Amino acid sequence: MTRVVEALKDIIQQELSGRLTIKDPLDSSIAWEAYFGNGKLHFATSTLGQKERLAYIIKQHHADLNLNEFGMGQSDYQFICHQWQSGKLSLQQVRHLAFTCTQEAFVHILAMGNAEMEFNLDGHLDPLLLSASVQQVVNPAKETIWQWQKIRPHLSSPLVRVYLSNVDSLYQLLWQQLQSTKAIESYQSALTQNLCIYSIANQLNISVEQLSHLLLPLIRNRSAQISGYGEKQDEARPLIACVDDSQTVQNSVKITLESHGYEVLGLLKPAQAMTKLIRTHPMLILMDVTMPDINGYELCKILRRSPSLKNVPILMLTSRDGIFDRIQAKMVGANDYMTKPFTSIELVNMVNKHVSQALVNV
Repeated sequence: MTRVVEALKDIIQQELSGRLTIKDPLDSSIAWEAYFGNGKLHFATSTLGQKERLAYIIKQHHADLNLNEFGMGQSDYQFICHQWQSGKLSLQQVRHLAFTCTQEAFVHILAMGNAEMEFNLDGHLDPLLLSASVQQVVNPAKETIWQWQKIRPHLSSPLVRVYLSNVDSLYQLLWQQLQSTKAIESYQSALTQNLCIYSIANQLNISVEQLSHLLLPLIRNRSAQISGYGEKQDEARPLIACVDDSQTVQNSVKITLESHGYEVLGLLKPAQAMTKLIRTHPMLILMDVTMPDINGYELCKILRRSPSLKNVPILMLTSRDGIFDRIQAKMVGANDYMTKPFTSIELVNMVNKHVSQALVNV
């Protein structure tokens, strides 16, 4: 693991552009992403729980926004951009919201200290709403970062889920503070749904820091249990299969799509892919063209002969961009064709398009 501060210094000094992914060592289901351009910060977010996190931030700063418009597969950044493009927020307002989301993410990124990180030079955002120095983002939040450094050994981030198992302990803890059975019952209700801290704080209309400090005694005496964000999914996520012999491509696709609400099945060996694809029946198959043993065109042709897979959309991923390659992909039954290198936004938009069409045809 590497010190997060040192990695950020390198990005700033070398004026790098791309996406930094920081994996939370205390919660394997969570990672954080920070987008840079020439060493400046463009946006930062979590890979999962974006809707819950954004709902919490919006309630504090833009309570009039309707989060029901946050669609499946949409990122928090896309939602923020849409508020500007649809005229619901001014450019100044969306920049302020993007800054607030970025600052809140950096509180938890810097509270980690050490983490596994990966920098992707292809990661960028379009349209660009924000360009700020790391110092501009971090300096006003130093006190909150320090608070989370103390909280982290017990609660890794506001994305962890909390479940109250001993209601009596909650009453004992809160009675002197609230002296209201009704108020305590609202806490009990919020803490027995296995929600993440962002959602609980949102329900109770308090900050995640206030809630976390309140929960610490309950966690220490085991009256409340915590679990990683990814240990509970409220609803099944669309499954996307990626057939590609490159582990680098697999990692990039997994991080990108899972941060936008999809589940990704990575298949490194094309010759063994058929059995797993039939068993899991994904909603969309991403397939590299150039692979050992069997190339993407041949595998696509085989899949189109399978009764259970013949109607599953297939998106070819390749560095070839010739007209003949596109015709060949069409002839073997591929639904679309995407040329490498592509950006994460291009990939998400293409996947969203085909998943939406597949849902309509179900």
